[in-house]
Amino acid sequence: MTDSTAPGGTFAAEAFKVPENTGKNTRIIAACNKSGGSVKTTSVTALAAEAARLKLKVLVIDADDQRDASHILGYDDPDQDENLLTLWDVVDGLGTLEEAIVPARMGEGGEPIPNLWLVPASRELDNFDLNMAGEQAREMWLMKHIQFVRGRFDVVFIDCPGDLKLIVTGVLLCTDEVMACVKSQEKEIRALTELESKIASIREDFKYLSNLPELRWIVVGEGVTDKGQGKVYQQAEDQLRAAYGEMVLKPTVRRSVRVPGAYSAQIPLTLFAPKEDASLEYKEIAKSMGLFKKAA
Repeated sequence: MTDSTAPGGTFAAEAFKVPENTGKNTRIIAACNKSGGSVKTTSVTALAAEAARLKLKVLVIDADDQRDASHILGYDDPDQDENLLTLWDVVDGLGTLEEAIVPARMGEGGEPIPNLWLVPASRELDNFDLNMAGEQAREMWLMKHIQFVRGRFDVVFIDCPGDLKLIVTGVLLCTDEVMACVKSQEKEIRALTELESKIASIREDFKYLSNLPELRWIVVGEGVTDKGQGKVYQQAEDQLRAAYGEMVLKPTVRRSVRVPGAYSAQIPLTLFAPKEDASLEYKEIAKSMGLFKKAA
């Protein structure tokens, strides 16, 4: 883990060290869709922050070269911070996953967010397929690293890029639950069928593995509330719910002007504007997904 005394890594408290392995069950949830801008990152960071607020130990792995989850969780440009290891550094053998885990924080240089950690992304992930060319069993790129987090965290969110290439294949092979994130638009809903085909292909090609990915959750974000403008969007959402039933979580997360503000402040939406309608809707979704500490 990053040296807590180093510039860019000034985290005091013992409480923010990587949790010990207690053998607990760790849920691994991948946020996917073959569509950019489909509220994956907003959803991951909002739900992760809410689960952490509810006392779960939560890790976000940023697997998207856009690095937006890293930005929202307090690290504007991980590639420029010499004190940080990124996910690509781990894949490239420059460090371990343990060493790449840092506390999430409230804005650049801000206070750590209790119970929430991050593995930052790198822009080098944009060339992932090329960089991994020639590697044996390259689809397994994450599997040998992910074992470290099992038993230490209650839930691990992996924020995927808006495609279904090699990096996503590796994530899905380590994933217990797939969370598709969509807007109420036909283009993004159609992309779900490609995600389903990808999951089915992985389940067939790697059926010898004990854990295989399953599409469990669909989060609908940036819903339109203006009835005069939202008829087409509502029809698309109705079709989605008719096709996927209870897999489509309620409520729909409404469009919010606070989302850009949260991004600029580098704070998850549910912490930046906790009483905003969209934040309250994410909190309901977190409950539906069981992202809370159960009574002993």
